[in-house]
Amino acid sequence: MATEVTERQARDVAEAARETEWKLPSFAKELFMGHLRLDLISPQPRLEADAVEKGERFLERLRSFLENEVDPQRIEREDKIPEHVVDGLKELGALGMKVSEDYGGLGLSQVYYNRALTLAGSCHSALSTLLSAHQSIGVAEPLRLFGSEEQKREWLPRVASTSISAFLLTEPDVGSDPARLASTATPTEDGSG
Repeated sequence: MATEVTERQARDVAEAARETEWKLPSFAKELFMGHLRLDLISPQPRLEADAVEKGERFLERLRSFLENEVDPQRIEREDKIPEHVVDGLKELGALGMKVSEDYGGLGLSQVYYNRALTLAGSCHSALSTLLSAHQSIGVAEPLRLFGSEEQKREWLPRVASTSISAFLLTEPDVGSDPARLASTATPTEDGSG
């Protein structure tokens, strides 16, 4: 059963999270205020040569995998990503695109992460959804940004290679309001539950 949260309480949570001190110029803020500040987005910063090389190498491996190993029509027919596809993505390191190499990830730039998601999504949208949710609202990104060094050492290698993470986003009578979620999980000894 969901925890009752009033509209006012939900709004208060959102307002408390709002940026109040703008330390850097913001294209979106300026646009909202009626000012088109193209100088804030152009020219785009250039990536270091090694980041480009690493990103291009990964994209080529991902492209080859998608073209040779993934049948998007099968995903559509079965409403499921086949296990061999998930395993292949793990082997490529696709679960750890944004995770630092220090923790077993690929350490790709945001640009190449986005390009990889675009490539995966051009094969089947379920693939980009899996990879994006795992690395953004799943364990990897919050842990990368806010985890202790001990937590990072324990969990990031797993989410970068073998363990798919998730985020409970909705449940009955809640919609997509994480503040009202009430579900809990209790680990089982054998890990099956």
